[in-house]
Amino acid sequence: MSGRSMEPALREGDWVLVLPRRGAPRAGDVVLVRDPREHARLLLKRVAEVTPEGVVVAGDHVEHSTDSRVFGPVPFDLVLGRAAFRYGPFPRVGPIARG
Repeated sequence: MSGRSMEPALREGDWVLVLPRRGAPRAGDVVLVRDPREHARLLLKRVAEVTPEGVVVAGDHVEHSTDSRVFGPVPFDLVLGRAAFRYGPFPRVGPIARG
């Protein structure tokens, strides 16, 4: 992971296991999404709300986050999966808590 948008839950350099999407995400989940403006770019964000249009996502560190405040809800087909486990660096290994 790179960037500061998900601090303190996730930090730059964390290695994260993402489980493929099964069903609709829930508020509080950390999800991997394609940036709706540039589909090649992947973003890790927390689900703030689930709407009929998709998921509203936000970074935990708002001052350093480009999220749904900028690009609106992310359509469900751009949600790739849920971040479930941090497997590196070693001192930070463990499950990723829902917010």
